[in-house]
Amino acid sequence: MMKKMINVIGLGILLSACTDWLTVQPETSMTAETLFQTDNGVKYGLNGVYTIAQSVYSPTGRLGGTGIVENMANTYLFTVNSDGEKWANHIYEETDSQKDVNQYTFLTPYTMIANLNSLLNEMVAHRNKITPEVYAMVRGEAFALRACCHFDLLRIYGPVPSRVDVGKAYLPYVRINTPDNYEYHTFDQFMEYVQADLDSAEFLLKQYDPVLTANISNTEYSTSPWPFRKSRMNYYGVLGLQARVALWIGENEKALRYARLVKDAKDSEESWAQLQFRLTTPSDDVNSFTTTDLSHYSEHICGVNCDKFDFNYSGWSSRMLSSSNDPSYREVLYGENYAEDLRYQHFWRTGSGTWYAPDGSMLDEYLVTSITINKFSQFLANSTNNCKDNFPIMRLPEIYFIMECGLLDEANTLYEEYCAARNIEYIPLTEMDRKERIMLESIREYVGEGQNLFTYKRNNMRRMLGTTVDCLEDQYIVTIPEAESLDVK
Repeated sequence: MMKKMINVIGLGILLSACTDWLTVQPETSMTAETLFQTDNGVKYGLNGVYTIAQSVYSPTGRLGGTGIVENMANTYLFTVNSDGEKWANHIYEETDSQKDVNQYTFLTPYTMIANLNSLLNEMVAHRNKITPEVYAMVRGEAFALRACCHFDLLRIYGPVPSRVDVGKAYLPYVRINTPDNYEYHTFDQFMEYVQADLDSAEFLLKQYDPVLTANISNTEYSTSPWPFRKSRMNYYGVLGLQARVALWIGENEKALRYARLVKDAKDSEESWAQLQFRLTTPSDDVNSFTTTDLSHYSEHICGVNCDKFDFNYSGWSSRMLSSSNDPSYREVLYGENYAEDLRYQHFWRTGSGTWYAPDGSMLDEYLVTSITINKFSQFLANSTNNCKDNFPIMRLPEIYFIMECGLLDEANTLYEEYCAARNIEYIPLTEMDRKERIMLESIREYVGEGQNLFTYKRNNMRRMLGTTVDCLEDQYIVTIPEAESLDVK
């Protein structure tokens, strides 16, 4: 079996370098063995992993709205011969960033995984010192995050799911930190480990997660025992990931079953119970006294809090315009009635700014009128706009889109609800066209969230929306960077 080395840091190393979330000891050199002996210790450890997650799952994270996965989905227009254009055209070997941007896209999730492994493995030895609720909740979230990171790595560096080479080892599923070489696994072996972690997470979180006994909005307080569940891997987030993974490997009935559990989830069994998640609609647009929620927080199922992200210093701001597209793209994406489409109204904005020149400088002659992502424009440092600053790992529309697996009548019922929420014309799906149409709705919905490449890849789509070149099957597999080591000591 092929083996390669991935050197990843463990939590004992991380603690001496990252203390903004760890308040147990100043400048601590605390080891994992010492930290993970108390309720607070394991909670601090898990919070530390979520801190790392902000560099992976965020508007500008490795797997976020300006990372290479979004560039590969052709969301943005880049200057000729720039690195961005090469990523968009899937000629990775010609990019200057193959050895740095791609390297950290590969390694940062494995850094999260290494820290999760330290947490999971050390907790077992000290189980009698940790209360049952904390033990189940922390381990449940940790298993879910580990599965999520591994699955996303496979979606980038692994094969088109319908074209798997069953004998090929693609990536390592790292469950135990070791100085030895990590074994690379076949697709089926890898997915078995993903499934095992999700099953463990589902079992553990079902015991104590407060979202099962109250509305998830009731956790939106720092004083809550388990606060801000939409910014964590909560129980329903795990069910959503179960549906996403099942859809990826073609287990459509299972995907549909889990999707229904999320869509129909209510905060109690009483007659007055409310849905846990709902689609944002035009009626949610408000007047000048309140801010319209452009990130559609009501739809967030799980995610990562990104309160340190400032939109004004992102690649979508007029001062740093490096991720944008020509205004004509809005009609390519949403059609001639784009102005009425809630997705365009909330997720994009038109403005003037300065594109980067090929050498990285910003020159006056590059002043352009363009459209840029707007859905995270309320994420501002020191803002009082009450934005939750939550980057979604999963939103409710994805659950609706899994309707492609169900009976046509059910699919159309859900599609009609979705169209009404997005203020677009409802034209019933047919057996002949529903797969393609749902795929296109997903692309329109998830611009700027790092998900669209995976939609194209799952469907093995040759011509991405708005492009002039094909993406061949082997081009959907990003080359694993040559450097598989991380030296941060």
